[in-house]
Amino acid sequence: MNEILELLVKIILVVAGFSVFYQLVPFKHHKQTKPKLAIFPKYVACFESSVDEIEQSLAQLEFIINEEGLYTRSKAYGDFAAKNIKLSVEVDEQAKKLKVYSPFIGILFDTGDLWQVTSDILNKNNQTLL
Repeated sequence: MNEILELLVKIILVVAGFSVFYQLVPFKHHKQTKPKLAIFPKYVACFESSVDEIEQSLAQLEFIINEEGLYTRSKAYGDFAAKNIKLSVEVDEQAKKLKVYSPFIGILFDTGDLWQVTSDILNKNNQTLL
């Protein structure tokens, strides 16, 4: 029983440490080409369209603005597909930038799904995740 409890504590510490590290890693600049593999993916991207168009795109992807001004979607549990994990989007209207990341638990790697969500927000190509 002690071994199980010890293992559980270790797993919790590893996940917590991993999540803290994810929050500390800088954002990657969103590029035009989809990455084959991204470690600790979270993106910052500039946009040229209007803020209203970005907000419409976020609404089509089922993001909802919360009281803090962040757009969030989905839940913090379930499978790990980008269309299902909890994501947050910060929109900086002044700088015309947005940030896409996981607020709850860090993402170790991504094969382009989070990049695709960011691209869909920017390009209003929302068929991918609906």
